[in-house]
Amino acid sequence: MVAQTLQYKPRTELSGGSSATPLLNPSELVYWMGKIDQAPTAQEAFDVYCKAIEPFGFDFISMGRLLPARPGVQSPQNVPRQFHLSKGADEWINKLVSTGDLITKSPLVLHGFRVSVPFRWREAWQNLTEEQKTHVEGTKAAGLNYGICFPIVKDRTAPGLMSMGREKEFELELTDMVSLETLVRQVFDVMYRLTEMPESLGQITLSEREREVLSLVAQGKTNWEIGTILQISEYSVRDYLKDLSKRMATSNRTHTVTRAIRLGLILP
Repeated sequence: MVAQTLQYKPRTELSGGSSATPLLNPSELVYWMGKIDQAPTAQEAFDVYCKAIEPFGFDFISMGRLLPARPGVQSPQNVPRQFHLSKGADEWINKLVSTGDLITKSPLVLHGFRVSVPFRWREAWQNLTEEQKTHVEGTKAAGLNYGICFPIVKDRTAPGLMSMGREKEFELELTDMVSLETLVRQVFDVMYRLTEMPESLGQITLSEREREVLSLVAQGKTNWEIGTILQISEYSVRDYLKDLSKRMATSNRTHTVTRAIRLGLILP
């Protein structure tokens, strides 16, 4: 294990090329993995991660497991339930989290639901709806033009995602990508261990019919339209939604759909 007096010289511009020196050498990587593993809280594990990747020059770092929000979403008190922490672009990310748009409108998060390998932001910023284009414009207005995401898939957990961005374009060496992904998975494992999914939410399951109803609600269908599509009565649709709302502790149909997406029960 190396000493804690590591000195880094961050590059102003990350660039490719086989001759480039890795931003984290093996000894440094082992050191930061140990520091993350020893963190007593999710907040501290995230802070150590942010410190470890300073050489990469990211202006924004965000990590979370997609669970229902609680007031004060950016506060440490909220971590045991929400499991979402971020650094940078505070005004923009606070707006997204408080409105629920981070889950329902972010092309990065929506793309993260569908893939299991790292991807560049530009890959998720293709074939967008007008609403999603507005979201991307807001991201760029916050000074975040380029970035990379690491989806995290674990059995019996809602999807997780680490997203990192900056103003200027960058390239990463293969060794740098390996280092980043290693640290991402390390910090997620630690944060997951320290912030177990609430038992009542973790036990929620949906029948196939309930999943069909919620998916159609997510598409903007009315109860009558859903009943017609599924060949059930409008009142049956209402009863399904009423029962789901009770089980998921939600206040309306939009809230129910948003929570189901965050729990990974239905796809956006």
